[in-house]
Amino acid sequence: MTDQTTIDLKRFNNNAYIEERVIAADLADRGSVKTALRYLYLDDGPINLPRDRQKIAEKYLEDAERILIRWLATRTNGSERKNYGSRALITARSTRYRCQQCGFSDVRCLNLDHIDGRVDGTEFACLCANCHTIKSRQKDWSGKALRQKDVEEQTHYES
Repeated sequence: MTDQTTIDLKRFNNNAYIEERVIAADLADRGSVKTALRYLYLDDGPINLPRDRQKIAEKYLEDAERILIRWLATRTNGSERKNYGSRALITARSTRYRCQQCGFSDVRCLNLDHIDGRVDGTEFACLCANCHTIKSRQKDWSGKALRQKDVEEQTHYES
């Protein structure tokens, strides 16, 4: 069993797990629950989640799943679709909702980094808030690389 903010790796590409969860839902809601779980856990699952299905499925989801559904749906269907789209979902899903740098698995802390993606075929990296900030600050805000002296000073202050 996992805590309330981490997704168990055994759920990915596990159709039996999805069906078990779907059967527990009310008959009228099963299609929406199945779509939501396939969206979260199948590598070849849907790349968007219709809002009406999301709203129905949410009452059957665990806390971590609800956080992920809302975070990803904004990027695949909502206001951030133009900036992210399905590539964001594919990246997050392929990293199993873990930081690609350090492996941190609390879904509340995940970010999608637009630059220097580390998953083949995408332009994103799934990073925790700490790794994302560290990566972003390796360059100053103008995009120029920091001098080695500046990096050493920054590291000294963080210690």
